[in-house]
Amino acid sequence: MDANTARAARDLVRRHHIHFDVRDELVVEGEQRIKVGYRVRLWAVVDGAHLLPGEAGESPFSAVLRALAEKIIPAEHEGTSVSLEAPAAALYESRVIAGADEVALDIRLLHGLVGDGPAGATEESCLKAIRKALEELGAQQRD
Repeated sequence: MDANTARAARDLVRRHHIHFDVRDELVVEGEQRIKVGYRVRLWAVVDGAHLLPGEAGESPFSAVLRALAEKIIPAEHEGTSVSLEAPAAALYESRVIAGADEVALDIRLLHGLVGDGPAGATEESCLKAIRKALEELGAQQRD
């Protein structure tokens, strides 16, 4: 990411209070739960926007999250399938600003093409690169 893009991304993170959390992506096979990857959920605060829940997925806030996600996904992630989920139409109560709402966008990191095996070093490396990029832009992890 060049300096101008990084500066613009930091401004977006600050202005929209963008933060993230990380969850394991699991597959259940009988009694076993197998971790096949990770889900990084990006959150943006929509303070004062007065969105209705059905509008959240197509809002400018979701577009900001998508643009940010596209910038932080590492160019090299061989062996790991990386996808952006369609933003949910839901609004969530903000954990950052009282009385505000948030929108979310998920980045899925799966082993192989579709989570066809247990997560390993390539998924860990991809997750580490995404986490580092977000933290460098000022986004905090909130679990």
